[in-house]
Amino acid sequence: MTDLTKGVTELVLEARDLEASERFYTEVLGLPVVLRWEGPAWKGREAVWVQSGDRTRIGLWKPFVGIAGARPGTHVHFAMTVAEKDYDAAVARARAQGVSVDEVYFGDDPAAPGQRSAYVTDPDGHVVELWTRDVATQVDAGPPHAVTPDVFGV
Repeated sequence: MTDLTKGVTELVLEARDLEASERFYTEVLGLPVVLRWEGPAWKGREAVWVQSGDRTRIGLWKPFVGIAGARPGTHVHFAMTVAEKDYDAAVARARAQGVSVDEVYFGDDPAAPGQRSAYVTDPDGHVVELWTRDVATQVDAGPPHAVTPDVFGV
């Protein structure tokens, strides 16, 4: 079987005290803040994103239930990079195995590169995101919009 992923894009952690967590990751570990989720478009999902290396970012989220039921803290929600050209095949493979797939796009243009994302849940309840975004060059995705019906949290 061919691996269609290109690496881990992000890890999401629940932060009881967002400011304290931001200070830890920026001041203790020296990671730069690359994005903030704030304001009404995020529906109470405040978060700070820090970058680790050139391809992986860490989301520090206030407690809430995210897209596709992802719960930072209860389990790690993580995203894996999938090339644009491989996205449809990755989604089709998951569905062919009987896995439920929640699809969203981010921002205002669903056809723009790096906007498509699919969420699947592993047998232990961990939410895994397959994302076309290259966080090394594409930082802010914009708010999510559901592609499949009834995507939780969108």
